[in-house]
Amino acid sequence: MTKKTARAMDSQLYIVINANLPLGQIISKRLAQKGNTVIYLADNEQDGYAIAADEPRVRYRHCLTFDRGMIAGEFDWATRYVGPVNGVVVVVTEESIRQLSIPIEESFFASLHEGLSQETDELSLTYVIVPNDEKSGQSLKDLHLKLCELSHISKFPSKGIKVNHVIIGTHQYTQGPKCADIATDTSDLIHYLSSINAKAVRHQAFYFGNSSE
Repeated sequence: MTKKTARAMDSQLYIVINANLPLGQIISKRLAQKGNTVIYLADNEQDGYAIAADEPRVRYRHCLTFDRGMIAGEFDWATRYVGPVNGVVVVVTEESIRQLSIPIEESFFASLHEGLSQETDELSLTYVIVPNDEKSGQSLKDLHLKLCELSHISKFPSKGIKVNHVIIGTHQYTQGPKCADIATDTSDLIHYLSSINAKAVRHQAFYFGNSSE
């Protein structure tokens, strides 16, 4: 499928790197249900194959969440055997972030995108940041405000890549009945951010939290 055909169908190829969280699993399904192809990377094989069986457009590949060598290998595999990668979604917990440092920084994905033969003009990278527990709400709200502040600094050092952040500020949104609703809204946002309609949207931080906060 050529790039023009893929865009005409509004279909994308996503790599979702998930820390074995229900939210990331449902996001992968929702993205696939929109007609996209999803390469789902996680180290829980039972859940991974179950997702792939439930949704044919999801392809599970075993990968340690923050193993750069394995991620690079899967990125290469997807490009060679599936197609050019349009978007990458990385689900990370607040615990894995230290002083605004994401475990796998954008420059790593930029180097992968630049190093491989890609038909896509630009790679969309979305970090979905989730709370560790119910006590994480305020710190994630503060993180959202800090990321909003940083977005006004017009420096985009990574070539060929646009980065956005989605922060899930409420622990109950990551599990239970509300998880599916938030995952649907998040997947809609991710799908939009990786479309040509959102070409200018970059380094923005979107926040899902309680309306009472």
